[in-house]
Amino acid sequence: MYRLIEELRAVIEQGQTQGYLTYSQVNAYLPDEAATPEKLDALLMCAEELGLDVVADKIVPEELSKRKSRNSRQKSVIGEDRSRRIDDPVRMYLTQMGEIPLLTRAEEISLAKKIEVTRKRFRRSLLESDFPLRTAIEILRKVHHSELPFDRTIKVSVTEGLEKTQILGRMPHNLKTIDLLRQEYLPDAEKMVNPRVSDGTREKLVPEIDRRRRKMVTLVEELSVRTQKMQPVMKRLEQINERMVEIQRHLKRIRRLKSAKDERANLQRELQDLVLLTLESPETLRVRMEIIEKRFADYEQAMRELSGGNLRLVVSIAKKYRNRGLSFLDLIQEGNTGLMRAVDKYEYRRGYKFSTYA
Repeated sequence: MYRLIEELRAVIEQGQTQGYLTYSQVNAYLPDEAATPEKLDALLMCAEELGLDVVADKIVPEELSKRKSRNSRQKSVIGEDRSRRIDDPVRMYLTQMGEIPLLTRAEEISLAKKIEVTRKRFRRSLLESDFPLRTAIEILRKVHHSELPFDRTIKVSVTEGLEKTQILGRMPHNLKTIDLLRQEYLPDAEKMVNPRVSDGTREKLVPEIDRRRRKMVTLVEELSVRTQKMQPVMKRLEQINERMVEIQRHLKRIRRLKSAKDERANLQRELQDLVLLTLESPETLRVRMEIIEKRFADYEQAMRELSGGNLRLVVSIAKKYRNRGLSFLDLIQEGNTGLMRAVDKYEYRRGYKFSTYA
């Protein structure tokens, strides 16, 4: 335990010196084999509290040169294939894809860690807003009462200590603790968006609100709602944010029009309803959405990097469907869909190569 604390302190101190952490530094802190998601959670929570961002690594000239060389070899191979007269577009596409080199094991692990980091950062930033947090709690409650199917709603991961029996075992306790925390959290959170509460009072409430919210997010994350189930909630939060901005702009345009008194009152009521729905002011929600969208983009980019580095696997996946009467586009779609499923299922700590999941 002492060694783990020392390792965490060393990484955080490095981040404080730089003003940020890189994905390589986070990757180096994570082991390849042991099931220790707690290490990552601890690091990300510390970084969050200290305002340290996690950023992409700067590419050194030597590495950039190697990548350019590798890409030029790939383009050369594809160019040669195009020069041949191949009438079958399926065979031509599969030939080209088959020539692209697969990622090495080390590259796979590095990208898998990056996906893990970006996914956790995205999810925490989303769940730290009350509307998505409340939605996730309701989803978990429905799973607990068998109103939603467990397997389609909850992501199971053997290497992260998230097996079905473990999740079901901790679910009643976590939900009960979340209910108790929300009873303490809600009155203070409502004061934060009450215009009659002074700035000084709000400032005093912030530390306790943040502590309870982080605790609730941790308890929800221990139950592992699938990320796909949370993405529609993010879209809804985006819509609410856009509507808040739209209302504020419209109110500004009509603020001096005597004839718009009723319209102003209606818009102000709608804006207040949205504030109470999200427990966010328009200003705090706008800032939060910028963070959420940036982290979601980082997560999607990491997934694309792993799938893009394994495009050759589209060949082996597509060949399974070659004799089933599918069109060329359907064939490639099946290959790409299979590749993205593999990205979602891949658990690098189990020790298998990525191709095992394709």
